[in-house]
Order: sequence, then structure tokens, then C-alpha cells
Amino acid sequence: MKTYLKMGLIVGLIGLVLNVCVAVVFGLCGPLVAIIVGAAAGLLTVQQEKTTLAAKSDGAREGALSAGIAGALVLIGQVLGAIGALILIQNSNVPALWGNVPTPSAEVTNQAMYYLGGMATGVCFGLVDVVLSVLTGALAGYLGTPIQPVSPTIETDVDLDRF
Repeated sequence: MKTYLKMGLIVGLIGLVLNVCVAVVFGLCGPLVAIIVGAAAGLLTVQQEKTTLAAKSDGAREGALSAGIAGALVLIGQVLGAIGALILIQNSNVPALWGNVPTPSAEVTNQAMYYLGGMATGVCFGLVDVVLSVLTGALAGYLGTPIQPVSPTIETDVDLDRF
């Protein structure tokens, strides 16, 4: 399995669980989780691949790939967290900040619109999460890639004008 895939899945699964918990309580904090997860995935990927990366741009690419995978899992966590938050709001007696919250015994169409609206909001925040994750993963991959020394070639080792 490629390193960027392995690190993206491992860090992404941790981010998914973390983002479900965070999104249920604080729905707007999902992008912060995505930034942390993206940076961690990018950095861990280049640390595992440091001997095979020839340039910092390769590290940025590998970090972005890893963070993209992790960000997609964070998006799933954001949607699941949004649904969890809606269930929590609907089943508690907390007054809604805006709109009407349907009761659990309300019509099916009202329930569907309530949950579809929440899922759409979760997807919107999740897409922001993916973009932020990829950007921070690329940055972490770029910064985490060591500068490889230039290997000397035959032409630079031998002064050809002397012959």
C-alpha cells in the first residue's frame, strides 16, 4: 500500500471520529479539525517517504494526496456530526436559534426537509474541510521534506579541459 494512502486513511479515520464529536457539539469547528488532520497526514507521509522524495515539490504532492484522503474522511465525519446535532436538537427541549425544529412525531416531509437541510450544510462545511486539509497537507509536506544533497556527476568531478 502506498504511504500516502496508508497515512491518509489512518489519520483520516482519527479525524472522522474526532470531527463527528466536534460537529455534534460545535458544528463550525470542523474546519479546524481538517487543518490539523491535513497537516498531520502530510507531515507523517513525508516522514515515512523522506528517502524517496527528490524535491520539496514531491513532498508537497505526497502531502496533498494524503491530506485529500484524510479530508474526505473528515467530510464524512462532518455530515455524520451534522445529523447527530440535528437529532440532539430535535430530541431536546432547547429552543431553536432560527427556523422551526419539527417534533419527532411531525410529518415525514417536514422531517426529511429538516435532515436534508442539515446534511447539505454538513456537506458544504465538509467541502471546505477537504480544501483546507489539502492545502495544509501540501504545506506540511513541502516544509517536512528534507533538502536532498545534490549528487556529483562525472562532469563536475573531472576537469575535462586538462585533457
